[in-house]
Amino acid sequence: MLRVKSISKSINHRIIVRDVNLELDEGEVMGIFGPNGSGKSTLLKVIAGIIKPDCGRIVFGDTDITFLDVEEVVEKGICYAFQIPRPFREMSVFENVMVGCLLRYSKKEAKKRTEDILRKLGIVHLAERKASQLSQGELKLLEIAKALSTEPAVLLLDEPFAALDMKNALTVRDKVIELKKDGYAMIITAHRMRILREIADTFAEMRGGMLHAKS
Repeated sequence: MLRVKSISKSINHRIIVRDVNLELDEGEVMGIFGPNGSGKSTLLKVIAGIIKPDCGRIVFGDTDITFLDVEEVVEKGICYAFQIPRPFREMSVFENVMVGCLLRYSKKEAKKRTEDILRKLGIVHLAERKASQLSQGELKLLEIAKALSTEPAVLLLDEPFAALDMKNALTVRDKVIELKKDGYAMIITAHRMRILREIADTFAEMRGGMLHAKS
C-alpha cells in the first residue's frame, strides 16, 4: 500500500534521513523507535509531504506522492499527527475536529462524524472546551482526532506517548490499539520499543538517519 524507496533528506548540510526503505501493507502497524535526533520525525514528515526529500520516491497505492503538497497527500489518505500538538487553541475541541470533517462531508454529516470521532477517543465530554484549556494527555488525543477527521487510510503518529505520565500514556496506547482493530494502517514512533510491543506488527530502529528492521 505504502512504499518508501531510498529516501534521503539533509537539513543545513547534515544528513537527517539516509537511504530509508520501508513498506506498509493495508491495516499494518509499524513501530519505529530510536532516540531524539535519530531522524524519526523527519521521516514521517517526508512521507506526509510536509518536508520534501532530496532523493528517493514515495508511492501510495499506484500513485507517486513524493512531491505532492501536504494537502494533496491528506486527500490521498495519509495524515500526520504532530509530536507537539498543534490545535487551533481558541477553538473548541469539537470545532478543531470538525474542520477536518468538513473537507469530506456536508455540515450535517461532519457534525455526526465529529461526534463519532470524539466518542471513539473518549473525549466527547471535552467537546465544548477550548483547546487551550486541555491537559497534555487530552491534547495528544485531540491531535489524533484531528488526523482521523481527514478520513485517512494511513496514520502517521509521531511520538504520541512522549511527555505523558504513565496513566496518560496507557490511555493513549489503548486508544491507538482500538484504531488498529478498526483497520487503520499506522506508522508510530517512540523513544523505546517497549511501549510499541502491544501495538505494532513490525518494528524498526532508527539510528543516525538509517532504518534497521527488527524481528
